[in-house]
Formats: sequence, structure tokens, C-alpha cells
Amino acid sequence: MATTTSASFLYRQLRTIPLTFLWAHLFWSKCYSVGDTLGASMLPTINVSGDWILISKFHVRGRGIRVGDLVSYAHPIDGPNVNVVKRVIGMPGDFVVKDPSDRTGDMLQVPKGHIWTTGDNLPHSLDSRMYGPVPLGLVRGKVVAKGLPWKWIKNPLTDD
Repeated sequence: MATTTSASFLYRQLRTIPLTFLWAHLFWSKCYSVGDTLGASMLPTINVSGDWILISKFHVRGRGIRVGDLVSYAHPIDGPNVNVVKRVIGMPGDFVVKDPSDRTGDMLQVPKGHIWTTGDNLPHSLDSRMYGPVPLGLVRGKVVAKGLPWKWIKNPLTDD
């Protein structure tokens, strides 16, 4: 009798392991992911190194993104294995100052299907000023929190 109970218990445990992995995979690939950061481009919002960020994948391909949000996207030049975190400055159709640090005031209109991004620390940021508008298809998600313990990141341009 004890053997059947042990076998039944073992069977139930082995059956739940694949389900656990399935749910974890779905959560990390479709809902949220966690990553570390490196670089001075987002100071003071994100530290040079050692900060962890929580990325909401509900905003993939720019869905629900607004000016002022932090987004994670695949680097348009270095390829899909390089992730970048920058602040959205312009949405499709918006007019933006191409490079506020050069003081020329040159403006451009963000093309349809693209966003304009910059780092919070302009002198140390390689962003849309260098490689142009970012296709919305490269957006992997919206950065919603940083650190451990988590501190929620709010859009400074909204009342949310």
C-alpha cells in the first residue's frame, strides 16, 4: 500500500514540474523580464552599473508607450543581441529637436512606425541623435521598475 502511495505522489510531483517550467517560460517571455544595466547614459535615473530593471513585455513593439517612458529595445545598429534602455522623446508624427546639446535647434518629424529616444545623461549617451529614429518593431518593452528592492519608475510627464 505504501508503494502505491509513494508512486502516486511521485507521479503528481513529476507531472507538475513541466507545468511549472511552462508557466515560468510564458511569464518571462510574454509578461515581464529582469535585466541588469551597464553604462552612464541613463544617469541619474539608472546607475552606471549594478541596477536591475523590470521590463513589462505588455508594451512590446511600442504598444502603449508614451513620450517620457523608458523603453528597452534591440540596438538598431549593433543587432538583436544588444539591448538598450532610453527615454522616449518623440512618437510617430511628433516634431523633435534633433540634438538639444548642439544648440542649433534643428528639428525633424519622427517617421511613422518609429520613436525618437535619448538617454537622460546626454553627453554620455549614444541614442537617436546618432543612429536616428528607432523602429517600433525593435521595442522589447517598457521599463517599469529598477533596483532590488524594486522602486517603480514613473513617467515624469504624466500624473500616473
